Amino acid sequence: MRGKDFKVHWHSPFDPLMATSPINNPGDYNEANGWQYFWTSSQYDTNGMMKLLGGKRNFTNQLDSFFIIKTPNPDKLLGQEAMIHGNEPSHHLTYLFSYSDQPKKGQEYIHKIVKDFYDNTPTGMIGNDDCGQMSAWYILSTLGIYQVNPASNEFVFGAPQVKKAVINLKGGKDFIIKTKNYSDSNIYSFKRYLNNKKLSNPFITYDEIMKGDNLKFIMQCN
Repeated sequence: MRGKDFKVHWHSPFDPLMATSPINNPGDYNEANGWQYFWTSSQYDTNGMMKLLGGKRNFTNQLDSFFIIKTPNPDKLLGQEAMIHGNEPSHHLTYLFSYSDQPKKGQEYIHKIVKDFYDNTPTGMIGNDDCGQMSAWYILSTLGIYQVNPASNEFVFGAPQVKKAVINLKGGKDFIIKTKNYSDSNIYSFKRYLNNKKLSNPFITYDEIMKGDNLKFIMQCN
């Protein structure tokens, strides 16, 4: 996504790997670069992005190409310590694979981010946890769900990182998440059950969570 100046001319020269921010390095983006912001429209219109790219296969290929890009001289303050998870503009990227031809790849990246980018030390978190957004991503991803589009009422499935979790709700209800066959090697989940009913969609809704249902993930190694 390339910006224009006040005369409606495309900015030139243009480097899609140059991160910008109104404070640290003024430019077209906030705490991210052109490559990262390319995917912001897909956060709210995934089908539209697929159509723009020419279908689901091209959508998957574009995701693949993004996840292997190396950023020269990454700026930690601008979310460049890890392009795939450095700051808010990148948080939904791994979950876009849930809509792709290869949801397995997204689960691999989620597992890697949880294990490699977070630990229980004073410096055990990349990026900047302003407003608690890095922590919120970690909690949701550990539960196996994430709001790619926060206005859609949908929580997209990833791969949970715990055997069991209980979310306490209003009115004394609980939403219980369980995993079967969970281990460090069984990091993939393609079967999910809500109250023992198999789910076909790659997401669960906020309303279903608030009912206090039971969600089960079946984990496997490949």
